[in-house]
Amino acid sequence: MGGDDQAGDRRDELLRLLTARRQETEARYRQALAQQQSGSAAGDSEGVHGWKASREGGADLEVLQALDRTLKQIDTALARLHAGRYGLCSSCSEAIPLARLRAVPFATLCVPSQKHRERAP
Repeated sequence: MGGDDQAGDRRDELLRLLTARRQETEARYRQALAQQQSGSAAGDSEGVHGWKASREGGADLEVLQALDRTLKQIDTALARLHAGRYGLCSSCSEAIPLARLRAVPFATLCVPSQKHRERAP
């Protein structure tokens, strides 16, 4: 198999990975939003704009915000994939291993570059 075929296979796998992760995250977001709006997220009193108050305070909102951030990161990763830059470390330009991208599909750094960044003051 040639280099172009391998690159195409990698791109196809990454596209499937990102698309599946986006669908999963979007479904979780919609479910969390529906629970928040219906009050089944542990609240019983309706607040302003029809949102239910939760005994956990802002925990439900934090979940929605985290899922929204994840969706935006996945969308950015999809844009990088279509531009031909996805899966390349933004620091050293080496290919990010598929195992890392499977775990963190919106990763922009390879593990060595991530560790270096975390150690930097």
